[in-house]
Amino acid sequence: MGVGPVAQFPPNGYGLYDVAGNVWEWTSDWYTPNYYAQLAAAGTTARNPQGPAASFDPDEPGVMKRVHRGGSYLCTDQYCSRYMVGTRGKGEGDTGTNHLGFRFVSVPAGERR
Repeated sequence: MGVGPVAQFPPNGYGLYDVAGNVWEWTSDWYTPNYYAQLAAAGTTARNPQGPAASFDPDEPGVMKRVHRGGSYLCTDQYCSRYMVGTRGKGEGDTGTNHLGFRFVSVPAGERR
C-alpha cells in the first residue's frame, strides 16, 4: 500500500520504468477539457503535443490548472477512472498530496541531442 520505490519492477519493452499506476504525474501542459478534440477537428496528429497556450477549466474559470497524467495507487474501478496511463486530470499548481508527483527522465550523455 502506498507509493512504491522507483524501478521496483522490471522495465517495459521500451526500457521505461514506472509507467503506470503509482502516482499521478504533473505535466507542464495547461489544462483545457477539449484540447485533443480541437487537434482532431483540425485534422492534426500531435506528436509530443505541448498543450494549449493557456488554461481553461469550465468548472472553475479563471483558475490556472495543469494536466495530471497516469494513475494513482488510490484509484480503483469503483473509485476513480483515472488509473490508466493515457488518462488526464487537472489541478492547481500549488496542489500537494501523497499520490501526486512528477517524472524525471535520464538520457545517457552520448545520446543527448
